[in-house]
Amino acid sequence: MLYYINGQYVREENAVISFNDSGFLYGDGLFETMRFDKQKIFSFQKHFKRLCYGLKIIDLKINYTKVEILDILENLILKNNIQSGILRLMVTRGTLNGKNYKLGLYVSIKPFYSIPSDPVKVIYLNETNYPIIRFNPAIKSMNYLGNMLAKKDTKSHGAFEPIFYNKDSIITECAIRNIFYIKDNVLHTPQLDLGILGGVMRETIIEIAIILGLEVQERKINLSEINSMDEAFISSTGIGLLTCYWENWKSNYNLSFKIKKELFNRIKSH
Repeated sequence: MLYYINGQYVREENAVISFNDSGFLYGDGLFETMRFDKQKIFSFQKHFKRLCYGLKIIDLKINYTKVEILDILENLILKNNIQSGILRLMVTRGTLNGKNYKLGLYVSIKPFYSIPSDPVKVIYLNETNYPIIRFNPAIKSMNYLGNMLAKKDTKSHGAFEPIFYNKDSIITECAIRNIFYIKDNVLHTPQLDLGILGGVMRETIIEIAIILGLEVQERKINLSEINSMDEAFISSTGIGLLTCYWENWKSNYNLSFKIKKELFNRIKSH
């Protein structure tokens, strides 16, 4: 694989960063994960908008235009000759050069990993047991330590993804994905002011649900409500949409599969 490292396309084994890069030292940076199908990036505009929003919050300016960033991503896809896969764009404050920082811009690429057949098992975890930082508004920070520890614990329990709840027993999000529930033709998902990330797929799914005639409620969902839900699924850039279940709960996922079908129609036709 070829990666993009600060202006150069280099082989994966030669793709290195400075030890003094603030992204490595302090997690001082942001990232975006984007999917591409048939060498076309899905919802680049939304990803770039979220990146710029986050960069403004952390007071980090980049000297790349939207066109230049897109050109880098598209060139990387072509140079690796991959039809469908995942791009990860990382922007760090970089290395200190005198009194100023030299920005770090890194892009990795990989083909799609094997996505499990849905539904997948999830477990509910108290996020106060993990070093998770909730920003409000949320940003796609490079600090994912708590999320990765939760993923590790989840795997040891034979589950695919954790779903967090906070100190007030309010559902927030998954380790690296968003969570949705359906009950009585209403789509429920946690509200953004809980400090959760407004995923690009999340936004697209909400748009689709409205078109399909579902009411959408972004709200505080209590842990005590989950077993009364009719359906549930998780979403992210990589997996799109996967229906899910947990111990002592099951569903027929009728509406979830309708949303999933429309979502992948959009991805394929993008």
